[in-house]
Amino acid sequence: MTFQYRLTGAISAVALGVLSAGAAHAGGLEANGYDWDLLFDSGTYAAKASTSYVHVNHDLGNTTLDPSGSTVASSLDRVYFNVGAKGDLFDNASCLVSGQNPWGSGTERTNLYAAQTGQAVREQLHSVDLGLTCAVGVELGAGVVSVIGGVSAQQLRYEADIPTSVSTSTPLSIDGWGTGWRAGVAYEIEEYALRVSAIYNAAVDYNLEGTAFGGAASADVTAPQTFEVKAQTGIAPGWLAMASVKWIDWSTIQSLDVTTVGAPLSSDYSYRDGWTVSAGVGHQLTPDLTVLGRVTWDRGTSTPGAGGVLVAGSQTDRWGLALGAAYDAAEGVQFSGGVSLSTLAGGSNAAGESWDRGYVIAVSGGFKGTF
Repeated sequence: MTFQYRLTGAISAVALGVLSAGAAHAGGLEANGYDWDLLFDSGTYAAKASTSYVHVNHDLGNTTLDPSGSTVASSLDRVYFNVGAKGDLFDNASCLVSGQNPWGSGTERTNLYAAQTGQAVREQLHSVDLGLTCAVGVELGAGVVSVIGGVSAQQLRYEADIPTSVSTSTPLSIDGWGTGWRAGVAYEIEEYALRVSAIYNAAVDYNLEGTAFGGAASADVTAPQTFEVKAQTGIAPGWLAMASVKWIDWSTIQSLDVTTVGAPLSSDYSYRDGWTVSAGVGHQLTPDLTVLGRVTWDRGTSTPGAGGVLVAGSQTDRWGLALGAAYDAAEGVQFSGGVSLSTLAGGSNAAGESWDRGYVIAVSGGFKGTF
């Protein structure tokens, strides 16, 4: 069943790039999310690297404060990366060393609007997760069941420009490190290219420290726990079907409160838990070229209030389509890339902000080597 393993490897390469980038803007704070799929690569040793550029068209207006209806807030473009190296330690054990951006966001407001509403003029959230994940498998029936576990050192950095008047601002920058862990299980049957995995990622607590208004600033933040189930199976020679369901505990994030030498700063999120469901199919067009398509629905994490008006924020439902391809340039050398397009539902919130339907475009490219 060599073709099935080559197809599975190609699918993983594409998924590590543009398909994960398509998750950007889920919950408003998710970048690539967590991805440990390289751990299942059939090669004895494998290394990969991918990068994604994400453009978010999500413009907000507030006709109460700006009757002209012009844009008072918009999302910033962003770039994410994902790198990793995996090796088999024994016939039934393998480990993955990885670096990725699970969380990230960017928002820009007019200085006047930020001053009127007590929000940041420009704010960005960046994260880096440096992880070690291992799996140990034993034969069970026709397949292999694996127990998965890992730990991470995770950095979170928050940068913002805080308005000091209707036309001026001052910088704020805080960051810190936290420790995370994960545990899961997977079952694989090589003959059918079947794999089902379930992985839980624990919440990560941070104490962010830095400066604002010329003095010390700090905040306590918790990145949410996640649980994801993925499944794939061969459905015909050269064809693979896949699906996933992910839960993120966004409801733990109700606000971001920063202590400064002046008055405390607070950003209201009022999130509810997020759910992401996706399904797709991959096809090996030639021995060297594989294509993949996937559709995704992501539930908006801003909590609805009376009449469908959101309590706070602007995170509405997202529907997305991703198309990608992987090409084997030589033995053990593979390039991948693709594009995803998502639509964001329009809406309004209790702060008087409103927005029309928006969209997210993600473009990604990657490389994987196996030996």
